[in-house]
Amino acid sequence: MTMSLPLATVELTAPLAANGPERAPFKVRRWIVDDSGDRLIKSASILTLIALWYFGAAMLPSSVMPAPHAVVKVLWTEMTAGPIWVDVVITLTRIAIAFSVALSAALVLGFAMGLSRTAERYFDIWVVGGLTLPSLVLILTIFMIVGLNEKAAVIAAALPVIPILTINIWEGIKGVDQKLIDMSRAYHASRHRIIYSVIAPQIAPTLMASARFGLGLIWKMVLFVELLGRSDGIGYKIEFYYQMFNMSEVLAHALLFLFIMLFLEIVLLGKLERHLFRWRPVRRRL
Repeated sequence: MTMSLPLATVELTAPLAANGPERAPFKVRRWIVDDSGDRLIKSASILTLIALWYFGAAMLPSSVMPAPHAVVKVLWTEMTAGPIWVDVVITLTRIAIAFSVALSAALVLGFAMGLSRTAERYFDIWVVGGLTLPSLVLILTIFMIVGLNEKAAVIAAALPVIPILTINIWEGIKGVDQKLIDMSRAYHASRHRIIYSVIAPQIAPTLMASARFGLGLIWKMVLFVELLGRSDGIGYKIEFYYQMFNMSEVLAHALLFLFIMLFLEIVLLGKLERHLFRWRPVRRRL
């Protein structure tokens, strides 16, 4: 004989559980995902980095690790004087060209390897070889072949990044759900409709992530290339002041360019990503 809980008991217990006081961990978690909590946590993160910088400056000589306020003072002097902006423009131009070259080549290779088994077999060794070859060796080889000129600087900055972006795009193409494509064909959807409504939404996050990741890699490679083989740009200035053992100038130039790249990454690309993927949930709660 089975016994069931009376209906009245079930109806009364559910509202009591729903209307009862929220548990503290849940309230804290909900506050963390709110906008106010997000801003506060990011501010605390920045303040922690500054405090660690001050701690390092207190432990080391000022010639090795100047304090943040000393670096900001030097940076302000450089910004108001003007010449630093010439190097910023030169470096940003190289970044834009190298990024365009690397992303374009990675798109062609990634799509070819993701859509064609023959292309995947043919270019697989190229991509793996590019990933394992040290970037320094590749850059020096480009300088030896092309020469110490602007073309070599762009090629040397773009070439090491191409295999990394190709892997990301290749895996994104391979991850497209074939069942959705087959279902679209069963409903007699046109090729344009399938590409726009089925394939594009699946690979768009991968392409956007690859673009943001590639931009972060490219600007590091451009600074490295300028440090090795150019006579202008932020990378060259950092190397020049390092040779002069002027760490305030080194950190000031690095800090200015860091701010510029953070603006491009967080404000511009971040805003573009939020606009393109506004259909996705803003946050995922576990």
